[in-house]
Amino acid sequence: MSITTRMAGASSEEMDSSVTEQIEKQINTISGVDTVSSVSSEGISIVTVQFSLEKDSAVAFQEVQAKVNLALPSLPSSADQPTIQKMAPDSTPVLTFTLTAPGESIRNLTEYADKTLRPQIESVSGVGQATISGGQLRQINITLDPYRLRAYGLTALSVRNALSQQNVEAPGGSLDQGNTHISLQTEGRYRSIEALKSLVVARQDSQPIYLSDLATVTDGEKEASSIARLNGQSTILVQVQKQSGTNTVAVVDQIKERLESVKHLMPAGYSVQITQDQSIFINASVHTLEEHLVLGSLLAALVVLFFLRDWRSTIIAALAIPASIIATFLLMWAKGFTLNTITMLALTLSVGIVIDDAILVLENIVRFIHEKGMSPKEASIAATKEIGLAVLATTLSLVAIFLPVAFMSGIVGRVLTSFGLTMAFAILVSMLVAFTLTPMLTSRWLKAGGTTKKSHALNKNGLAHRIETKYAQLIHWALHHRPVVVIVCIATFLTSVPLIGLVNKEFLSSDDQSQFQVSIQAPTGTSLKATGELLNQVAEDIRKRIPDVRYAVVTVGSDSQGSANKGEIAVRINEIGQRKSKKSAFDIIDQVRKEIVPKYPKDLTITVSAPSAFGGGGAMPAIQYVLTGPDLKVLQKAADDLIAKAKQIPSVTDVSSSSSSGNPSAKIVIDRAKAADLGVSATDLASVVQIVAAGQTVSSYEEGGRRYDISARAQERYRTRVKDLNLFLVPSSKPEGSPVTLDQVTTVEESTAPAAINRLSRSRQVTLSINIKQGASQQDVLNQVDQAYKALHLGDQYQGQPGGMSKELGKTFVAFGTAVALSFIFIYLILAAQFESWVHPFTILVSLPLSVPFGLLALVVTGGSLNLNSLLGLLVLFGVVKKNSILQVDHANQLRAEGLQREDAIVQASQDRLRPILMTTIAFVAGMIPLVISTGVGSTTNRSVGYLIMGGQTLSLLLTLVATPVIYSLMDDLTQSVARLKARLAKSEG
Repeated sequence: MSITTRMAGASSEEMDSSVTEQIEKQINTISGVDTVSSVSSEGISIVTVQFSLEKDSAVAFQEVQAKVNLALPSLPSSADQPTIQKMAPDSTPVLTFTLTAPGESIRNLTEYADKTLRPQIESVSGVGQATISGGQLRQINITLDPYRLRAYGLTALSVRNALSQQNVEAPGGSLDQGNTHISLQTEGRYRSIEALKSLVVARQDSQPIYLSDLATVTDGEKEASSIARLNGQSTILVQVQKQSGTNTVAVVDQIKERLESVKHLMPAGYSVQITQDQSIFINASVHTLEEHLVLGSLLAALVVLFFLRDWRSTIIAALAIPASIIATFLLMWAKGFTLNTITMLALTLSVGIVIDDAILVLENIVRFIHEKGMSPKEASIAATKEIGLAVLATTLSLVAIFLPVAFMSGIVGRVLTSFGLTMAFAILVSMLVAFTLTPMLTSRWLKAGGTTKKSHALNKNGLAHRIETKYAQLIHWALHHRPVVVIVCIATFLTSVPLIGLVNKEFLSSDDQSQFQVSIQAPTGTSLKATGELLNQVAEDIRKRIPDVRYAVVTVGSDSQGSANKGEIAVRINEIGQRKSKKSAFDIIDQVRKEIVPKYPKDLTITVSAPSAFGGGGAMPAIQYVLTGPDLKVLQKAADDLIAKAKQIPSVTDVSSSSSSGNPSAKIVIDRAKAADLGVSATDLASVVQIVAAGQTVSSYEEGGRRYDISARAQERYRTRVKDLNLFLVPSSKPEGSPVTLDQVTTVEESTAPAAINRLSRSRQVTLSINIKQGASQQDVLNQVDQAYKALHLGDQYQGQPGGMSKELGKTFVAFGTAVALSFIFIYLILAAQFESWVHPFTILVSLPLSVPFGLLALVVTGGSLNLNSLLGLLVLFGVVKKNSILQVDHANQLRAEGLQREDAIVQASQDRLRPILMTTIAFVAGMIPLVISTGVGSTTNRSVGYLIMGGQTLSLLLTLVATPVIYSLMDDLTQSVARLKARLAKSEG
C-alpha cells in the first residue's frame, strides 16, 4: 500500500527529511513488512509498503493507519493529511477512456468528468477508483498585486485571514421556541463572485479596503498539473482501476455498460473513446485457447481412430475429454475460479492427459477381447482390473506434480494456484471417467471379434505389429548392452548444462497486445507545457510513420510525483490480422526506436516498451536493476557507468535511470536577529512565501450544491523571479510596527536540489530500467549488468540487485525448483506405496531428467524461452514421460508374478505396453499441435509451452522406452545383491 503526503512548495529534500523519514520510522516497526520504498519530490512524498503475501490485507491497512497517525505530530503543520491507498499486482488500470468535446472549455469537461462521470463509474461493482488526468477543476483565483498591498500596508496574510474569518458557515446550535425546536446556522458565506470581491479585508481611516482593491478575483481553473491529448486534441483521460481479486473481464463489461447508459445523458458534443481495454486481450487469449482446446481434442480423437480403426472405440475414448472437462468446470466453479488465460491454459494442456487414462483402459480391453477371446463385458472387467494399478499410479503421481504448483510462495504462487488445482481436478476426474464411463461403454458398444480383428493396431501383419517386433529386438539388445545405454543416458542428461546456458530465460513471454508505450523524460526543469508540446510532436511522428496506428494518447505529469518533465504516449495499433503493414507489435516498436527516436535531442530519455503480461498489462521495462547505498552521488556515478556498459550489450535497446539532475533551488534564509528586532515570525514569513509563490487554498466557494476552492497567489508577472518575492510584505508583531519586506530579514542562497529522492529500506536508491530486443534473454542481460556492477567495487555499504519483474524472475526459478523437488518426493512416496517397493520408483523417476535436455533443445532450436509458462510445460512433460515408465514397470511386475523370467517379462511388458504408450503419446502431442502452430493473440506464450512439451516428449520417447527396461534390470540386480548380502550377514550371525 502507498502513503501519499503533500506539502505545497516544499523541496524534495525537505519532503524527504521532514515527511518521508518520519513516516518510514513508524512503518518499519510493523511486522510482516517485506520492503519499504519511497519517493520524495517537490511537494509530495510517496511511501510504498510491500507486505509478505501471508499478511492479511485488512490487518496490514489498520496497522499502517495506526503508525501513520503516530507520525502525524512529527510532520510539519503545513503538510496535508497523509492518504493511504491499498495496492496490488493487478492494480493497474483495466480500462482507460477519454472524454472529448470540440470547442468546449477544459474546465467544463473536467467539471463533468469529475462531478458526474466519475461517480457513475466508481459506483460500478468491482471498481476501485477512477483517476482523472489532463483536467483543470474550477477554482476561484485571487491574484495578489504587491503594489496595492504595499499601498495599504497589508500583507498576503491579511487577505488569507480575512477570507478564513469572514467567508464562513457554522452551526449555531438550537433553541426551543415554545413547542418548536429550531436549529440555528450562522450564514456567512459569499454566494457570488461579485459579492466576494466586496469582502472587507481591513479598514483605514474608517474606510473599508475591499478584496478587489488588493487583488483580481476571477472565476477560473486550478493551474494545470497534467496534460492529456488524444490524437493531438485536448481531452480528459479517465483511468479505471478494479478492486483487487475481482474479475477483469466482468468489471470492464460492467463499466462499458455504464458508459453506454450515460452517453445519451451527456451534453451535446461530448464523446467517450475507449483507448485501453485489458479485457480485449484477455478475451482474445481465452477464445484462442478455447479453439485450441476443441481442435486439440479432435486431433487426439483422430489418433485413437488411426490406431484402433474403429469408430466405436474412438467415440468411447473421445468422450473422456468433454466428460472430464465439464466435470472440471464444476469443481472450478465450486472453488471460485474463472475462465481466464491461466485456467484455460491448464485445460488445454490437460486435453492430452485426460484422454490418456481412457486410452489405456480402452486399449487393454480391446487387447483382451482380441487376444483372449473374452466378451466385451468380461474384457471390460478383467482388463480394467489388470491395468487399474498402473492408471491409479500414473494419475496420483500426476496430481503430485501439479499440487505443489498450487501452493508455491510469492506472487507467482498466487497466480498459479488456479493452474495447479485445475490440472489436478482434470486429472482426478479423468481417472474416474476411465474407471467408470469407459468400461461401461466398452461393455455395451464393442463387439466380440468383428471390426476389432481388422484393427490396424492389432493386425499381425500391420505396421504396429512390425514396430512391436523391432522394439522387442531393441530391448533384447539393450538388456545385453546395459553399459552402453547407461552411458548414453548420462551423456544425454549432461547436455542439459550447456542447453540451459543457450536457452533464453525471462519471467514471462511477451505477447503481441496491439499496443505499446513511449516514455519520455525531458531535462529537469522543463515546464509542463514544453513537455506536452514535445510529446505531441513525437506522437504526431508516430501517427504519420506507422500506418497501423489507431490512436495515440499523450499524458504529461500523470505519474505519482506529478513530474512536469515526464510523459507517456500510449499507442494503440490495429489488431492482429487487420494490419496493413503485416508487422507485429514488436516490429513496430523496433521501427519507432530506429526511425523516430534518433530524430530527437540526446538530452531526452526515450524508452519504447511493450505492455507486460503481468500486473495488469501496464508497460514496464524488461529488466530493472536497483542500486542502494548511503551516498546519492556515488549511486548516480555508478548508474551512469552501468548505463554506459548496458548500452554496449547487443541485445539492449534502451536504458534509463531514476536518477536525475538537480532542480534549480533557492533557500530563503532568515536572519534571526533582524527578524526578532522587527517582530517577524518564521511562521508568518514562510506562509507569505508559500501564498505568493506556490499559492494556497484559503477558503471555499459554494454554488449549485458544489464546493470549489478559493486560492490566493501572486499575479503571474510577480512570481517569475526570486527577487520578485521582495515586493511582498511580511507582518510585524510589534506594536505600531509596520510590515517589512522579505529582503529586510532574509537572504537568498541559490543552489540545486534533487528532482526526486528515492529510498529502498531507508537507503538511497537509483533504479536502472532496461529494455531488450524481442527474443533476447532477460537472464543473460541481467547477469551481464550484475557483473558490471560487481566490477565497480563500491564496497559493502552499497548493493546492486534485480528489482521488479527481474527480481520475480529469480524467485520464479527458485520456487519452481522447490515445487519440482517436492513433486519428486511425493511421486516417489506414491509409487513406493503403489508398487510396495522402495526400488521401482527410482526406475520410473530416472526417466524424468532424460526428458529435460530434449525439451530445452526444442526451445533453443525454435527460439523459445524458458519462462513461467514454459516451466509449466516442463511439469506437464514430467507427468507424461513418467506415465510411460509406470506402464512398463507395472506390467513387468505382473508378468513376473505370473511366472515369466525377468528378461522375458521385461521384453513382453515393453512390447505389450508399446501400443498404449504410442497412442497416448501421439494423442498428447496431437493435442499440443494447435499451441505450436498458434499465430493469433497469445501465440508467443502458447508456442513456448507447445515447443517444450512436443519436443521433449517426441525426442525423448525412444530413449526412455529403452532406458526404463535397462534401469529396471539394473535396479533388480541391485535388489538381489542387497538381498544376498543380507542373507550372508544373517547366516554369519547365525
